[in-house]
Amino acid sequence: MTLENRSIAKCIILTIITCGIYGIYWAYKMGTEAVKVKDVNDTGMLEALLCIFLPFVGFFLAEKKFAEGCQAIGYPHEDKSIMYLILGVIGLGIVDYCVMQSELNKIADSGILNAPQAPEQF
Repeated sequence: MTLENRSIAKCIILTIITCGIYGIYWAYKMGTEAVKVKDVNDTGMLEALLCIFLPFVGFFLAEKKFAEGCQAIGYPHEDKSIMYLILGVIGLGIVDYCVMQSELNKIADSGILNAPQAPEQF
């Protein structure tokens, strides 16, 4: 599984230019990618839909799974789920978008998820 490294500034500009349509796509992609760090087989559809319709709840749940996934792969990451919840409730959801994308970019840049899998032995 690979994560896409997205430019935060470019995503914000595209969201503004498209009157929020790109923001919906961006939220969907972040929700699914954050969940896949924990479990590649999890589609993350619940988190992705919540990221679109109730961003503070969606990012909260996606961050919980993302933090668990980071811990499982040995990547140092602090759980920011409460911060996502608070920022979303007070109307600063765009900050949630930026912080989540920044965290996903760090994992993408590290290459830890792109490491080749060891072949199974019988």
